[in-house]
Amino acid sequence: MPINCIAIDDDFNSLENLNSYLKNLPDLQMVKSFTDPIKALTDISVEDKVDIIFMDIEMPTLSGIELASLLRQKTKHLIFTTAHPRYALDAFNVAADAYLLKPYTMLHFAETINNLYPNEKSVTGVVEDDFFLIPLKDGPEDLIKIEFDDLVALEQINEMIYFRTLTRNYMSFKLNFDNLLGLLRNHPAFIQVNSNAIISKLHIKSFLGDQIVLAGGVSIPLANKFKESFVEYVKQNIFESKLLNDN
Repeated sequence: MPINCIAIDDDFNSLENLNSYLKNLPDLQMVKSFTDPIKALTDISVEDKVDIIFMDIEMPTLSGIELASLLRQKTKHLIFTTAHPRYALDAFNVAADAYLLKPYTMLHFAETINNLYPNEKSVTGVVEDDFFLIPLKDGPEDLIKIEFDDLVALEQINEMIYFRTLTRNYMSFKLNFDNLLGLLRNHPAFIQVNSNAIISKLHIKSFLGDQIVLAGGVSIPLANKFKESFVEYVKQNIFESKLLNDN
């Protein structure tokens, strides 16, 4: 079923940005949007069957916190979208489900929606797509598109996350590594090989001792905790490879 969303923000550009994110998530649909909080208050009713209200906080006439206290019973979920972190406690007091700090990325947005609907894998459509988006370490808030087929390995080294692809490596410290692991574990082409790395089965070149060599000469250590599942995968594919070589 579609997830009906309403957005309230006095900044039109913020509404446009939110709407563009919603269009990337097929189950979410914007049914109404408002730049005037008073108009939103008088127009939204329980008959609207609202699933999520996205709401700015600093708005003229009526703040998002004040408005939320009046509208909270008319929506299943409430997400604040604001450039100001200082309202987090106030948001908690009006039973907000999430607090998105502007500017937020598409990936952060999708993670937030997934947290609200953890048992509905199709909500974000991330795994069903053939790519995902990441913000870079030193770049602007524009996102980089990475194809699943091009991703060789994902590694976390200290606080930095490395996306190793067939053509180049990307770095980001803005992302949650555990969330990325969860995303790739649900993809059939990837297998976790240690606590800080998950690799593409498509790009395994050799397995020597406890080192897995991937396309581009990338070498990833195999931890004991993950050895049994990886060796089992290798055994299955050795058999398949022999069949292919015999024909």
